[in-house]
Amino acid sequence: MTGREFFRLLRKYWYLALVALLVLCILGYIIYRSGDDPKQLLRDYGYLVILIWTFLEGETIVIVAGALSRALDLRPWLIALCAFTGSFLSDQLMFSLGKYKGEEVLRHFPRVAKNLNKASVLFKKYDTALILGFRFVYGVRNITPIMLSISGVSHKKFFFLNFIGAAVWAATFTYGGLLAGKAFQKAMHTFGHGILYVLLGALACTLLVWYIRARSNVKKAKNIAEHCAEEERLGKEPSPECRDYRASEQKNTNKDSHDT
Repeated sequence: MTGREFFRLLRKYWYLALVALLVLCILGYIIYRSGDDPKQLLRDYGYLVILIWTFLEGETIVIVAGALSRALDLRPWLIALCAFTGSFLSDQLMFSLGKYKGEEVLRHFPRVAKNLNKASVLFKKYDTALILGFRFVYGVRNITPIMLSISGVSHKKFFFLNFIGAAVWAATFTYGGLLAGKAFQKAMHTFGHGILYVLLGALACTLLVWYIRARSNVKKAKNIAEHCAEEERLGKEPSPECRDYRASEQKNTNKDSHDT
């Protein structure tokens, strides 16, 4: 989903966003007024937070909860159970929504709807693998059950395979987070707190390099486009880079026309 599509959807269902914001404000106020230790609040309500979060989102909270399970005195098997329940129920809801309102939902995803026929063939051909593995791929969790339902997958098949996939997913990320937490604690014990600063520094450098390269690529593409436009205006013979640029533009145009 592009940013424009997201904001279009947000404008249509603004009242849901408002309700969600009010709920978050109320929860924040309750936590602020309670005066309890934040760790104690997480111990008391951590499982509920995991269940709700995994119903709405993906693996982030499961990995974090697994990594912090010892510090927060949370049981890994209960974390996995809550993650399984939230994910399983969410996917079943999206699948049922696709069965009854699939075409209407896809109107909010024009790029997906444009390639619906091609996607339906692939989804029908590889439905078993997709049901078992789609939640392991970031960014496709919500739309995949809808596409599977439109492709003709039965409720019974999706239910049983989704049950297995959600169980494997919950266990994998919970205990993966647990092992990562143990490894990090061991590294902290061996190297001290300096390892934390090293990891944060490495992350910051990675993000900085990615940002600089992205900006450079955008600037380079803009310069090539301006240079080619200037060549065309002056009636010059296209340079090799402009020929490549125009060939790429033509290829994208033909692809869009074919998909349409």
